[in-house]
Amino acid sequence: MENIELEIPMQLLAASTICAAVNDVRFYLCGVAIDKGHIVSTDGHRGFACALENVSKELPQIIIPTESVNYFLKKLPAKNRKGDCRLIFNPRTREGELRFDPLTVKESFVGHDAKYPDWQRIFPRAVEPEYNGIYPQFNWSYVQDFQKVQKALGGKGLLALLHPTGANSAALVTFKETNFDHAKGVVMPLRA
Repeated sequence: MENIELEIPMQLLAASTICAAVNDVRFYLCGVAIDKGHIVSTDGHRGFACALENVSKELPQIIIPTESVNYFLKKLPAKNRKGDCRLIFNPRTREGELRFDPLTVKESFVGHDAKYPDWQRIFPRAVEPEYNGIYPQFNWSYVQDFQKVQKALGGKGLLALLHPTGANSAALVTFKETNFDHAKGVVMPLRA
């Protein structure tokens, strides 16, 4: 099988690292996944997903270690992080590289050899325009992290909107006035 080459917006890479796990025993959560035509990340308490343009849903799953993504982004000046980077990945050896050719910046990685969880299950399917039930409680730092995601996506202001679906159910997070309005997040409520 030959190498897979994709163009990925660096703003989506940066946003996805915010919801990825850090030092979790479930090592596959310590990464950003390219799965079913989306870029996704989760730590089990919150998640992020955004459809990628021109990426086939039939593509094999790729899990890029979060550390590699962060190292790559740190090598780039902030003004250059608004473009696309190239992901080159060999599914047989699981070796890959993130590249930004205009500045010859690159970061090599070995993708996690694991299956990423079914992330589509955790996102609420139907969201009422206005929720009238008992309002769930959320970990404030997770809600605050979605403001960071909003900023990483190129948004200004406090337009990461929380849409609760029930007292004990996950809430959908949408992002307005960003470069990626179709991106979405999810946050789990605190247990009573």
